[in-house]
Amino acid sequence: MYEVMWDTRQFNDKAIWPDKGQPLVYSMGDGTGYGQHGDYVFGGDRCSQLKTQTPEQALACFKKQTVKEATEGWISELPGGMQVTYE
Repeated sequence: MYEVMWDTRQFNDKAIWPDKGQPLVYSMGDGTGYGQHGDYVFGGDRCSQLKTQTPEQALACFKKQTVKEATEGWISELPGGMQVTYE
């Protein structure tokens, strides 16, 4: 199983949110969060080939940016002009 953790504390202040509500959307246009899911692999806790990490260990992993582009701050639209849906 692969788990993703997002640190969204910098967006806790609702005063910075856009008029439509919370500001976080996926780049494929999903404004609901339903576009991401996880699958549980039964018996994974007994499989020696699978390794686990604490959240602290996972956050220590870092991959250098491979494409030189701005990745911080607000953007006016999603890549490729993808429209955001909230349905």
